[in-house]
Parts: sequence; structure tokens; C-alpha cells
Amino acid sequence: MKPLIGLLAALFLANSMVYAEPFSAADAQRQIKTLSNTLQSYSNADALTRYHAYKAKIWLSYAVNQQSERSLTLAGQEALQQAQHIVSGLQARQNLSLTTPVLSVSQVMRRDLWWQIEYLKQQGAIDKAPESLAHAEVMLVWAAAEYCELGWRHAQEPFNAVQQALYQVVESTGIQRTDISWQPEQLPSLQQLNGKGCHGVNPEFWPLAKVQLNQQSNSLKIHNIVHFARDSADLSPASKMVLQQWEILENQYPQLSAILTGYTDHHASSAYNIQLARRRVQAVQDYLVLQGMDIANITTEAKGAVDFQTDTEMKIAEAKSRRMVLQVTDVPGIEIKYLPQWQDLQIESKLQKVQVK
Repeated sequence: MKPLIGLLAALFLANSMVYAEPFSAADAQRQIKTLSNTLQSYSNADALTRYHAYKAKIWLSYAVNQQSERSLTLAGQEALQQAQHIVSGLQARQNLSLTTPVLSVSQVMRRDLWWQIEYLKQQGAIDKAPESLAHAEVMLVWAAAEYCELGWRHAQEPFNAVQQALYQVVESTGIQRTDISWQPEQLPSLQQLNGKGCHGVNPEFWPLAKVQLNQQSNSLKIHNIVHFARDSADLSPASKMVLQQWEILENQYPQLSAILTGYTDHHASSAYNIQLARRRVQAVQDYLVLQGMDIANITTEAKGAVDFQTDTEMKIAEAKSRRMVLQVTDVPGIEIKYLPQWQDLQIESKLQKVQVK
């Protein structure tokens, strides 16, 4: 009995969660109601917040599904704890992980669908279809858990729900389905992921993007610029989405070192702009460290109002200049390609998306 308890404790700690003793159906109902009421306040939030909040809602739905007259199943308890973890993080304004955990009584199934999810994340799906994407992720865990508990017939409905949600994501993003391709031979096998099956997932291979990102070529493509509002060092939700690629890259290339360089527009004095550039670099550094990057691998520099960017409209040129540029050291055998991105551009007094020239 003691080895079993130790195994369960290890699985729980691997997900950075602390699980309580089994509680009654009444306790569960009260907690579910409290969390549901709290989540309603995030219905009109930014896209990234709505993505996390909707994940919590689907976890709560699964907990309700797993509730009996007397108590929750182990799967239901874990689902409820996941919802509580997300709500607590939202209330504390923490940077929540984009990785969806696999329940300790479940396994990974349909790697093709998991790959679609990771690909769509990289293409900005959280910004364009946060609820549908969150729905697909948790339902994919739900479907596998149903398979483990009750068999394939009971898993078909949640698997169908996943495919429908992903169809809605693809429609919202405008991505061609032919672009969403995967090569199963380059992914960890189901045996590597699941071991004997239905006992959780091997964290060495999870999420799939740890292993598969950029394996199709010898190039590493990086969005390496984030932008700021005028006189601000706050990271916008769109900027955080750009930086979250580094959680994956750091897992894949732990030797990666980064140089962060901060810039400003031409407003204010030279001394003030240097200070502002330092604050912008500091904000990005703090975020990357929270994502798991070793601070010893980060070098920073503040340049202020130099290397002003150009555009036919001055306000756009200024917005493009309010930036932090990230460059990485060479990775042996990998060609690094820096890609521009404008999804987080903040135009003064005009925050809607514009055509960048």
C-alpha cells in the first residue's frame, strides 16, 4: 500500500499540484459553484485570460461528469484541482503554463490531434479562438480518460467534440488544413508517452512540441521582438503569447542563451529613455525566468531611442520602435531565423490591428 501512495504522490507533485483527501459530493458541489461564479468575471477579458478561464470551465464540467452521489472519482478530483489551480493563478495574475496536463488515471491518445493543437498555438490560435482551443485541449484529456475508464464506445463522443472544436479553430484562424501536417515517425511513440497506459504521461516527452518542434528541418524559426505601449514596460497579453514559445525552446535547447536589448521611441529625454528601455528588458527577463529559463543564460542591454524603425505612418513607426529584441547564441547544427511579428503592436490612441508596411 505504501508504494502505491508514494506513486500517487509523485504523480501529483509532477503536475505542481497539492491534492487534498477525498471530499464529499456536497464539498465538491460547493467548490464547483464557487469556481464557476468566479470564472464568469473573465468572460470579457483578453484572449489569453479567456483561454485559461475556459480551460478551467471544461475541467469543472469533467469534475461534474465524474461526480457520484457520495464523492468524486480520482479523475474528478484531479479535474477539480486543475480548475482551482487555474482560477488561483488568474486571481493572482500569474503566468500560467500553456501545457495541458494529462490525468494520472489517463494517457495520451490521438497524437495527430495533439500535434494540431500545438501547431495552432504557434500560429496565434489563442489570440483568435481561445475558447475553442481550450475546449479541444481539455476534451482530448477527457476522451482518453473515458477510454481508460469505460472503453472506446464511451470515448467516441468527447473525441468527436475535440475534432469539432479544432475545426472551429481552423476556421477562425484561416489556416489551410494542408498546412497542418505531422510526421508520426518523428514523435515519441505511445509506448514512450504512456508506459503501460492509463497511469499518466512520461513528462520527458510532454508536451509533444518539446520533441517535434523544428525537427522537420535544421532551422530554428523565432519571433524575437515584442512591442510596448508608449511610456510603458508592461507586457501585453499578445506579447506574452509571443514569449511563450521560449518555454518550448528552453526545454528543447537547454543550452540556449539569450541577449535582450531594449529600445524606445523618440519621446522623452535620452536618460529617461535608457531607464525605460531597462524596465522593458527587465519585464521580458522576469517573464522568461518564470517560463523556466536560467537567468544565468540571459544578457541584457538598454539602448533607448536608437535604431528608430520606419513606416509610412509615424505612429506605426513609433510603435515598431518601442520594442525589446531577443537574440540567441548559436546552437550547433541549427540555423537560426528571426521572423518579424506585429500581432502585439500598440499604436498610440489606436489599439486595433493595422496594416504594417
